[in-house]
Parts: sequence; structure tokens; C-alpha cells
Amino acid sequence: MTVSKSDVSALRRDPARLDEVFAALRGRVVAGDLPAAGLAVGDGEGAIRTEATGEGGRPLSTDTNFFLASITKPIIATAFMELVEDGAVGLHDPVARWVPGMDVGDKARITPWHVLTHTSGVVDTVDAKFLRRRQSAAQMTREVIQQPLRFEPGARWEYNSASFYLLTAIIERVTGMTYVRYLAERLCEPLGIHLTFDPRGAGRKALLVHGVGVDNGLVRYLVVRYLAGVALPGGGLFGSLADLAAFGAALVMPRPLAGRAAFPLRLETVAQMGADQTQGLPGLIDGEERSVHAGLGWAKPTLMRDVPGSASVISHGGASGGRIWIDPEIGLVFVFLTNRWEADRGPEIDTIRGVYEALGRP
Repeated sequence: MTVSKSDVSALRRDPARLDEVFAALRGRVVAGDLPAAGLAVGDGEGAIRTEATGEGGRPLSTDTNFFLASITKPIIATAFMELVEDGAVGLHDPVARWVPGMDVGDKARITPWHVLTHTSGVVDTVDAKFLRRRQSAAQMTREVIQQPLRFEPGARWEYNSASFYLLTAIIERVTGMTYVRYLAERLCEPLGIHLTFDPRGAGRKALLVHGVGVDNGLVRYLVVRYLAGVALPGGGLFGSLADLAAFGAALVMPRPLAGRAAFPLRLETVAQMGADQTQGLPGLIDGEERSVHAGLGWAKPTLMRDVPGSASVISHGGASGGRIWIDPEIGLVFVFLTNRWEADRGPEIDTIRGVYEALGRP
């Protein structure tokens, strides 16, 4: 299906074209396929239509916080690329320049590019057991630095969450502030969004994630407190549909801000992040060895799967069931959020297809 920017503009003039898509997703929640779900569709100007549905079909505020899990990665990557764009950090400079202990053997060859493309070869200390192991941020970072590499940097693609602590260590060394504060000051506050590693004091409802054994109130509180403490840059943010729609819009149409030509990044930098950096490197996805196409902090789904969208699409999902999807070629921003751990991706794919069908509908 071929769609264009004019089709997205037509959608803004007539958002009722999305009625079927929103009704279908609402129906999946009512049927119990998902405990809750939210959808935002927008463009460079912002959200066109946004809706969230809770258990039993009750409406939720579009400011409700969902656990974003790995959707955190492209957000941290964008914040990091501000430093690259400013000339404060070199994308292909060795990480060891800023992170002590990374100057040993092949580790000395690892650059921010390797981390952003998941080709660094470092051990991922954040796995399915990390909630039970309760490692601190310092322990996870130390393991990344000390453990032997799994493969030579750049040789293959291997998804990695803990390696993003290397990026945040660079942010802290270069800026002199914690990466949590840097993210707030350089990205969230200027955009007027409220992404947070700690939803307890956010003044918003935060949804329970089903399927991770934390339905008990006390256990849930302890897990959230732990997540807030480790501030996992590879997967620890909470945010809303409104937050992600505004973030996506700013990537599609950067805004001038405080002396910067564009915020958060120039279109050229966004295009660089969305370019196919890995060019089909081998990698393991869902237990299958495949050719992987990835950008800087983003995946390139249309190059790897039979899904609608242009070759310029950048996207990222999370284990809590969500996804942000940006199609720069037509200026589309799509945000899908739910709260079931390792949820069936069927409703998400159906919703993406429905949005593109609505775009192509006269």
C-alpha cells in the first residue's frame, strides 16, 4: 500500500477515518485480549487522535503512565545524539575515552556506534532474571565493563540492554550531571513531556504490568522502587501516549529552541539514526538466526518483516507490549501501549495495518 504525506494531512482533517481502528483496539480490551491499551496517531504537528482503554472498556486518561520497557532505548539514544550533534562526543570514538576499564583488548575498539546498533559484543546483564537478582545500576555497569566480550565488536548484532549504561556513563562524564537529570533538562522539559524512571511521585495513574508476578500491591511497590533506583537506560522509563506522541512529532518536525537550530535533533541527524547501519549483519531474533537491519537506537522493521510502511520507518517495542513507530517519509507517528509482559504482538500488528489502511482510504 502506497501512502503519502497528503494522506496523513487528510487524516488530520478527518480523524473519523480512524474510527474502525480505535474501535477494534477497544474491542480487544473488552474481550480480555489485553488488560489495557492505548493508541495515538499523529504527525509532525502532534497527536491527531489519542485514546486509552482500561479493563472492562472504561476510558483512561491519555496521560496515564505505562511502563515503556525498551521503548526507553530510542529516547536515551536521542538524548545521547544531542551530544554527538553538538560535537561533545564522537560517534566513532572509543568508549574507553570516557569509561574507565574499557581500554582492555577488543573492548578498546567499542564505540557509541556499537552500543547504539547492538553490535558491541558486551555481556547483557539485564535478562529475564534481573528483577529477581536485584542488581544495582553500579553492579550492572561493572559487569558490562569486566565481563569478556561475547564476540568481536561489529561482527554481529545481539540485542543488549545493559550496554546502554555505557552511553549514560558518557553523558555523565561529559555533562557533569546525572543522566536522569540530563534527560529531564535536555529532552523532557523543553518538549513539555513527563517521562520518568520513578512514577510514584508523577501525579499520574500508573498501570500495573500483568504477567511478571507483581500483582500483589506490596510486591508491585518494591519492584517500582527498585526500577526507580536502577533507572535502567535500556528499559526503565514510564510514560504516556501523550508523551510519546509529542516525542515522535518532534523527531518528524524538529522545533527551534533556546538558540538551537532544531530540537531535539536536526532532520539530518534523525535521518542518520534511521539509516540502515547494520546492513544485514547476522543476529538472533526470536530464536532464529537472521539478517538484521537496525539504526542508531532504532529498529528497521519494514526491512525485516512484511509490515506496511516506507523503508524509512524507525520503530522500537518493549517487553511490556508497547511500540513507537515513526514513518518519516510520510510524517506519521504511531504509538501503541499496553501493559501485558511479552504480550501477543497480534493486536499491535493489526493496529498498525489498520492505521495504514485508514490512510489509504479515500
